[in-house]
Amino acid sequence: SIKLTIPVALQNLLTSSFSLVDTLLVSSLGTVALSSVGMCGQWAWLMNMILVGFCSATTLFVSQYWGVKDDKSIRHYSGISILLCFGVSFLFTVAGLFFPDFVIGMFNKNPDVISTGASYIRIVSLSYIPIAMTNILAAVLRAVENVRLPMYVSAVTTILNIFLDYVLIFGKWGFAKLGIKGAAVATVISAWLGVFVIVA
Repeated sequence: SIKLTIPVALQNLLTSSFSLVDTLLVSSLGTVALSSVGMCGQWAWLMNMILVGFCSATTLFVSQYWGVKDDKSIRHYSGISILLCFGVSFLFTVAGLFFPDFVIGMFNKNPDVISTGASYIRIVSLSYIPIAMTNILAAVLRAVENVRLPMYVSAVTTILNIFLDYVLIFGKWGFAKLGIKGAAVATVISAWLGVFVIVA
């Protein structure tokens, strides 16, 4: 129905714009910074492709059990999916934290891009777990016809990310000018807020 599809479409739009804002603002820092963020984005994209599979399967199973009001099975399959998504995001986080040069080097061999990208991914990789948790919890909520909460959470985190990107990258309103690291910090804060709000 329209009541279900519009919020889902808006959430997907907001989720897509989350990383787009980083790219647009970082582009003013130069080609190396932009390339570095882009290479880190490839790593996050790979993780998201795996998570999409888990989220799609979870939505399918949970929606079936929601139709017959089998709450026990909903909790069971949701729990399995949450653990799987946590496991995948944890592995990607560990790789980003402890092997950043290797991760960036898979996508780009430029030493400047690898060095700058490594400093970015060490921070932004801390957002992978909350992003994964938000995605799987949103999938479960949509499957039980609660589509508004994921949309609201996406709206709040996207607005916060835009604000923090601006003030942390360029050092506005008394904040330190962090450049590319500011974009990473903004993403981490916004991602953790999203999962806290959706759980609460």
